[in-house]
Amino acid sequence: AYRYYYFLRYPYDADEWGRPRRTSALHHRMQDLGAVFGQKHGWERPEHFDPGSPWRRAGADQRRFGWSRPPWFEMQAEEHRAFRERVGIIEMTSFGKIELDGPGALPLLERVAGNLIARPVGSVVYTQLLDRRGGMAGDVTITRLSPNRFRLVTGAGYVNSDLGWLRLEQREEDGPVDLRETTDELCVIGMWGPRAREVLERVTDDDVSEEGFPFMQAREIRIEGFDAFAQRVTYVGELGWEFYVDPGVALQVWDHLMAAGRKSGIRPGGYRALDSLRMEKGYRYYGTDLTLLDNPLEAGLGFCVRFDKGDFNGRETLMVAKAAGVRRRLRTLLVGEHQYVTIYGGEAVYADGSIVGRIRSCAYGFTVGRNIAYSYLPIGLGPGAQVEVDVFGRRVPAEVSTDAVLRREQLVGHDANPVAS
Repeated sequence: AYRYYYFLRYPYDADEWGRPRRTSALHHRMQDLGAVFGQKHGWERPEHFDPGSPWRRAGADQRRFGWSRPPWFEMQAEEHRAFRERVGIIEMTSFGKIELDGPGALPLLERVAGNLIARPVGSVVYTQLLDRRGGMAGDVTITRLSPNRFRLVTGAGYVNSDLGWLRLEQREEDGPVDLRETTDELCVIGMWGPRAREVLERVTDDDVSEEGFPFMQAREIRIEGFDAFAQRVTYVGELGWEFYVDPGVALQVWDHLMAAGRKSGIRPGGYRALDSLRMEKGYRYYGTDLTLLDNPLEAGLGFCVRFDKGDFNGRETLMVAKAAGVRRRLRTLLVGEHQYVTIYGGEAVYADGSIVGRIRSCAYGFTVGRNIAYSYLPIGLGPGAQVEVDVFGRRVPAEVSTDAVLRREQLVGHDANPVAS
């Protein structure tokens, strides 16, 4: 295994050794469904499914097909279409979870988050964790479980850094607060799509109507007699929920949702489909699109910054940046035409013959039939501008688009308007 540590690898390669390290209570069901597993922060999780084939762990797959369209492209397209056109379901237990409990929880969160956290119990808030220069130290959702108790959900690879960041930011004057990671204590199932509500209504007597269960709200419901904490949020831009359930009943909840969704065309999806879905809707990914060297105004996340809530990390710096106007902006690019283009991230973006940025996230958007990429560009290169992307030495034309190439069902952030377009 050591010889591969410095080995030049393909972008889609995955480590094959020392696995599995962490598996969820749903792992064996994923195996039954023909999952091809990748790993993140030690967690085994499906990259895509190959129905009818034995499960396996992804490894050096790309060494077989090289720099070309992946062989799982059409399978990923089917998973993508399920979420967009019918209903899809995904195992998301690996998402990092941190609980904050005590009177000091709210003051701590208000200081480190750009968005307003002081909302009623049951509210879900999308926000960035900020450093004192306004840089983004995290990209999270925060749910208020009770007056003094909150759950922060973050990416699988960032739970340790986010927990460490919160501990570094604690102040004695905040009051006592207990911080602990709870990732292993809850399984998470995501279900989204135009028909998600009809599926959920088949397995619960709780009111999950638009009026009864609004967007960015969370509460306990029962799914065929099993307790589930449901959050009406989305990372794919479609109607749906995340269900947080005890590992002891996770398999039963998954099976009930799958059975109820059969007549609606439900299909399990993996994390590769999640990437293409979120990029069509303009959703960002921490560590690639958002970093400590970027700020929310540049990232198009000004709607998550509540300058009117009082002091918070980076407020003064961001107010100065807002008044002066940002000089660069994370933009969505449509690269090439409808044919798949081999872009992986890091490619140079050219305008008028000069490099003006580099690709951050990229994926093929199956609904729009285009290659989608994000890049920070000078503010003057807005929607409609023409640029080029260097793809293995070949300049491929690209058009700057609006952030979301498909209309969003709901804004991720609520109660606030964009600061920078």
